[in-house]
Parts: sequence; structure tokens; C-alpha cells
Amino acid sequence: MNVILDVDDVSTVISLVTSQVLDNVELSQTTKDAVRDWRRAHDPETLGLDEYAAVFNEALGNLIDEHSTRMLRRRGKVRVSAAERRRQ
Repeated sequence: MNVILDVDDVSTVISLVTSQVLDNVELSQTTKDAVRDWRRAHDPETLGLDEYAAVFNEALGNLIDEHSTRMLRRRGKVRVSAAERRRQ
């Protein structure tokens, strides 16, 4: 399955996750500042966000692939992928 989030979607995920971390996790002020700095480096329309979106999409695709069963059809037979057989 291919899932690709655009840069705006990745920016939304960053905002949601970092705000949850900053609001709900006990962190030192230094750590909070580091999270805020990281988030600023990945603001919309920055090169940092563009690069991060590509990494994010690759990681998301890999996670989905790891948790998905791939079915192959050959000459009327349905087979599970080799990766799925290894997990069993």
C-alpha cells in the first residue's frame, strides 16, 4: 500500500505531536526549548520540512509494509508473501 502525505500534512503531524509532548510530558526547560527549536526548523516552506516529509513518508510506508499481509495470485492460487511467511 502506498501512502504519501504532502508537506502540509506532515507539518500538521509535527504540530500535533510536538504540542502533545510539550503540554503533557514533564520535560526540563532545556528539552522543551530543544523541541521548539526542532519544530521551528521544520516550519512550513522550509527546506527542513521538505526533507523531513520525504523521510517521514518512507518510514510510514515501511511501517505499513511491515504490518500488512501481501497476497500474491499465481495461476488461480493465492499465496502469502515470503515476508509474511517469515513472521509466522
